[in-house]
Amino acid sequence: MAKLISLKPTPKGEARYGVRWKDETGKMRQRSFANRWEAQNFRAEREVAAPRKRRKVNPIFLDNKIAFREAAAAYLHHLEFPEPGIEPKEPVTLRAYRSILEEHVILRVGRKLVRNITSDDYKLIFLGCKETGMSPRTRDEALRLFRAVLSYAQANGYIEHVPDKPLMESRSRAEKQAEKEASERKYYSPDEVFTMLAAADALAQDDNKQTRRTWARYRPMLHLLVYSGARISEARAFRRQDYAPQEGRIYIRQSAPEGKGSNNVKATASYRWVPLHPALRDTLEAYIQTHNRELLFGTKTDHPISLPTLYPRLLDPLKDQADLLAASGSNARYVKVHRDRQFHAFRHHFASWLVRRGANLKQLQKYMGHTKASFTLDVYGHLFEDDGQELMERMTL
Repeated sequence: MAKLISLKPTPKGEARYGVRWKDETGKMRQRSFANRWEAQNFRAEREVAAPRKRRKVNPIFLDNKIAFREAAAAYLHHLEFPEPGIEPKEPVTLRAYRSILEEHVILRVGRKLVRNITSDDYKLIFLGCKETGMSPRTRDEALRLFRAVLSYAQANGYIEHVPDKPLMESRSRAEKQAEKEASERKYYSPDEVFTMLAAADALAQDDNKQTRRTWARYRPMLHLLVYSGARISEARAFRRQDYAPQEGRIYIRQSAPEGKGSNNVKATASYRWVPLHPALRDTLEAYIQTHNRELLFGTKTDHPISLPTLYPRLLDPLKDQADLLAASGSNARYVKVHRDRQFHAFRHHFASWLVRRGANLKQLQKYMGHTKASFTLDVYGHLFEDDGQELMERMTL
């Protein structure tokens, strides 16, 4: 069994990590690493080479007085440091899970022993979320995580069975309408994107030399987000070899999750290609000649640019410049940009743009990198709605 540990920082204050394990002779070994990601990978390799022995669950564990909050903490730790061969959850996902559990589940049943959990606790969480005005999506996620923690407790011998989930009240008409309207507001409008692209052009030609230098990189990165539907993590890891103009496409093969280096995208469907838009070709063709690094938008040391850096240095100045263009009135299409939408809204815009241009569900699923068409339909199904007039006009006997 290999163990991940934190080591004493270097004289420069840089964090170090280590992995300890016993070799074939039973002697304790240790190896140090510059970052946690490398240490986790090595630990996983050691676990595969010498897997830990599975202990049988002792029935006495059924009498353990473990509270739900303790089971939830163990469940989250299991997601962060899973068994060898299983990908750990991303930090942003873990933060979301922890927040939902603490605010909507642990708050109500945290002190209760898991062996005393009943079906009534589902109703308690459901009603609590509803009373505090939680969205139906958050409410459903709270109930899902509640059951996931109980399933984890069962798998580890703390409870004999998971209480059945009672039939919950269906969503009201008002909730369904509100959720539909919220989904339709997720993406930037065509005029907002038009304004931001113009703003990026203006920043790339700014009088300030440092601004021009910065936006020489950010402008093509913005074009990639707009014209490919790439996630921001995929754009940060976009490589020179993923640009294939001779094939008329770009490839999405790598991802750079928050706080980690570049790695292959996790889901098979996320490994995809997208047709190369002429505007994206022109922008990348010029930018790719400016350096010879592997990562197209990486740092000088060829590492993914920090995600927290992109919000104050790319997105905020871009929206500020877009608002200035809108205030100038120099173009009828220039509009003020919504401040509450982030990088993912470009991805939703790309999906809506594909549907408006006639893409079918299968094409949308493929280019967005979704594993199941049902998920694509759940997220973007409203984009396919129309009044049916064109369909009726094409129907002739």
